[in-house]
Amino acid sequence: MKFAFICTDNGNQDETRSRHLLEHLRYVESVLDKIVVAGPCAPSDESDERQFQGSIMVYEADSEAEAHALFDGDPYVKNGVWQKVRVMPFTPVAGQMVGGKTWRIEYGRMVRAEPHGL
Repeated sequence: MKFAFICTDNGNQDETRSRHLLEHLRYVESVLDKIVVAGPCAPSDESDERQFQGSIMVYEADSEAEAHALFDGDPYVKNGVWQKVRVMPFTPVAGQMVGGKTWRIEYGRMVRAEPHGL
């Protein structure tokens, strides 16, 4: 099962992110087999001078508890980079990551197809 973590930075965390970047990246490498996709989110407002406003991580885990354990091991979590985190089960069904779409339409009905990219 996949779980999406949508994380909002705790104010301007540029310095904290920089200070813990290598530790964070080493951790990401250590759990890479459990990460579907991950990355930072740039500010959406041009007047926001921060480098990042948050991050999104999607983990593959057997349970939400396992996904939380993976997330909680991240040095960015341990050092308070994120103020607000929303966790939701996630089902990728369309886009480049799944190789197109996970359905086809036959005789006016949707038929599930096997995903290609996952």
